Amino acid sequence: MKKLAIGCGIVVLVVGIAVVGVGYWGYMKVKSTVAQLAELGQIGDIEKGVRNTSSFSPPDSGELTASQVDKLVQVQTRVRTRLGASGAEIERTYKSLSDKKEASVTDLPALFGAYKDLAKALVDAKRTQVEAMNDAGFSLAEYRWVRSQSYRALGVPFVDMDLGQLAERAKQGQTAGTLQVNGGPVGDKGPEGNVKLVEKHRKALEDYMALASFGL
Repeated sequence: MKKLAIGCGIVVLVVGIAVVGVGYWGYMKVKSTVAQLAELGQIGDIEKGVRNTSSFSPPDSGELTASQVDKLVQVQTRVRTRLGASGAEIERTYKSLSDKKEASVTDLPALFGAYKDLAKALVDAKRTQVEAMNDAGFSLAEYRWVRSQSYRALGVPFVDMDLGQLAERAKQGQTAGTLQVNGGPVGDKGPEGNVKLVEKHRKALEDYMALASFGL
């Protein structure tokens, strides 16, 4: 299973880890992206705008409801529409990473360096996502679970780079870890009911996979 080995901290911390991995030449390359990456520090604060702060416990059955899947797609559609041309850039940038057989921390500076406005686009998208989640009544925890279970049911794993979760882990003192392909064990799509629910949204969910990988 493909993995992204990176530190579980604020993205600026990821830059520091990358510098260690690639040496002086890598440092000069990474340095040019620091300002852009620093902008991502806003994401944690933006997510505090989610009004539904109630706790969420996934059902023991692991089953989604039709309403949850419909609302997930509505939120993602609103984010993608707001992004416009920037959405296409995010999709191309993500594809360049996901196509690699072995993706590592040293690929991240190139990922952000290839598209100079990537961080700004992600921050704008996060604001739109929070607005859409509030309209849908989602909490962060429920939204993340629904997103994860939906892609698992499709059998379409994605490289999980949820920047909001990275920030949360950093606050909890977790400074090392692994981001890996999200979707569960290969071939395990979860409850059959989930598979049926998400199938009608397959095209949209596949189109929004790059957004999902960034926590959108």
